[in-house]
Amino acid sequence: MSTVNAFTPRGQTYLVTTSDVQIKTQDNANAISYRIRNLSTNTAYFGYKPADPTGAAVSVGTVTTPTAGSPSQNVIGMFPESVEVFTLPPNVWLKSDTANAFEVIAGEGI
Repeated sequence: MSTVNAFTPRGQTYLVTTSDVQIKTQDNANAISYRIRNLSTNTAYFGYKPADPTGAAVSVGTVTTPTAGSPSQNVIGMFPESVEVFTLPPNVWLKSDTANAFEVIAGEGI
């Protein structure tokens, strides 16, 4: 029988805006669960890229809303004022399409 744990924070809370930001844990546990809260009253999108193995900064690139016939790679949309837990690469880099749109904390669980 497997056990499903509630989300356990493993680091500080980051504000994700229109600049690249790396989400790290405080205990170097390489968490892959991220609690993400959309602070906006509108649907907002964030892009993500895995960390560089050498520790170099990563550019997520332009975050664009997916359109019919033109998908956006590594972009996730969230409903207004919603909270979700996502499984993403460890020490992931994030960037939003909207200023001050997301509150993010790395951790474990759902």
